[in-house]
Amino acid sequence: MVSKRLKIRAKSEGTLVLDAQGLPLHVDGDEAMRARIEVAQQSGRRVAVSVLTPLEVRRTGEAAKRLQFLLSRFDVKPVNDAVTDAAAKLLDASGLDGHECLVDALVVATAALCTPPVLLVTSDKSHIPALCKAAEELPGSPRVKIVNV
Repeated sequence: MVSKRLKIRAKSEGTLVLDAQGLPLHVDGDEAMRARIEVAQQSGRRVAVSVLTPLEVRRTGEAAKRLQFLLSRFDVKPVNDAVTDAAAKLLDASGLDGHECLVDALVVATAALCTPPVLLVTSDKSHIPALCKAAEELPGSPRVKIVNV
């Protein structure tokens, strides 16, 4: 089983990024979210979250333990200079306010810098779509497709 897992990780078929809605759905046992993640992993897609997302969805008790376990199985992406530069460009291109949309911009920037094709799981219907559209103006024109939950 270990070798099968290594083969899946070695053959990257893109990235599934969870935002502050997708991650808690999984932590709270949502079957549809679990199935999405399982299908993504079986098809060689990496599952990733911004390092900021767990801060947005903090849990206590058993739920906190489950969150930590799940995070150990995902790629937790740091906020580094490349991400902050991309987020600034996304805010500029979309015309959105940095104070109100900072975390969303950082999450979309993180997604835009992941291995394509990228799917971003979100319930946001206002800021995230505008930021994803703006991502196409970044170098390399990364496309971040939204999966609404």
